Amino acid sequence: MNTRILRWYFLVGLFFFGVCDVQAAEQGEPARLLVVTVTKGFRHGSIETAEPILEKLGRETGMFHVDFLRMPPNRPSQPKRPRRGKNVTDEKWSQVESQFKEKQKAFQKADQPWQQVLQQKFAVAFSPESLAQFDGVVFVSTTGELPIPDLGAFLKWIREGHAFIGIHAASDTLKSSDAYVEMIGGHFAGHPWTAKGEHGFVNHEPQHRIVKMFPERFRWKDEIYQYGPRYQPDNVRVLLSIDMAASTPKHPWHVPVSWIRDYGRGRVFYTNLGHNNETWSDSAFQEHFIEGTAWALGTVDVPSKSNPSVQAAEYLRSAVAAAGELEGMEHDALRAQVDAKIAADPSWAAQMRPQLIGLRTLKGSELTTSLKKLAEDIQQK
Repeated sequence: MNTRILRWYFLVGLFFFGVCDVQAAEQGEPARLLVVTVTKGFRHGSIETAEPILEKLGRETGMFHVDFLRMPPNRPSQPKRPRRGKNVTDEKWSQVESQFKEKQKAFQKADQPWQQVLQQKFAVAFSPESLAQFDGVVFVSTTGELPIPDLGAFLKWIREGHAFIGIHAASDTLKSSDAYVEMIGGHFAGHPWTAKGEHGFVNHEPQHRIVKMFPERFRWKDEIYQYGPRYQPDNVRVLLSIDMAASTPKHPWHVPVSWIRDYGRGRVFYTNLGHNNETWSDSAFQEHFIEGTAWALGTVDVPSKSNPSVQAAEYLRSAVAAAGELEGMEHDALRAQVDAKIAADPSWAAQMRPQLIGLRTLKGSELTTSLKKLAEDIQQK
């Protein structure tokens, strides 16, 4: 084991036993992380909570130093899109829409200087000369089409041996780019598991150091994303998933929550957790972030090979959980049968995946009929 890994073990051990001080950072050279908190779409309030916590974690562990790429100040206020009331006449609504369009034009003109400042900040931060100074980049709930001047060069920089850490809405970023989506692993396609709800989760590898702080099954209050069709299970090792049987709503498909992947010689760590302010203050989440970041930086090694069979099995369990909501169908018995079949033939769940993917496009009676048919097939085979 090299001295850098030994030094990191020592620092993190001190941190989690509460006796770490700033002198720990002097025992080794911390990594440099560029932390991006710019948003071009929805802006999460937890970003302002996350920034000082990330700085504190880096300082107290001595593992990394952060430089922030933040929103420029003094952006003009964007007009709020009006909503049509029940008793608003067509004539009145036409006037309201016309006024909004004029306000929007005025905003776009006033916003141009601010956008130019933002583009310039990205041009500097993502230039080859700047990236050469960093060991990794963290996207903290970034959203929308960030003005990275050369996205291909940035992705190449990651592949060449650098770290990418994505938190929550990092998967709701640069969705127009297939290359970015392929790198991070998936793209946002809704969040039916809302921030106010406490949802169920399954930890696929309780001994894996990136998720060892979570029980095998647990509950957590946070907003959880589902992902669109560009998500590819062969690309990632999923560590946490929605436990569909313990969550509402129940959908018949797999919803990954945290994963890692090798990306060329670089490493990608993503966690969907982080919408709520309380998440950032939670010691388990902080440890989850530190361990994932340590791996992404190459400080420690953990299993990172993709686990599509594990994901396929969870896909099937999610489908039977959804089927279990139907009248007269017993979920626990179905799940026991599914687990027994997977134990007997680990490839069975993967073989079922194409059939299960078709469930995502079905609604109403079609979905009900298909789920009942799935349950019958499981019971008969």
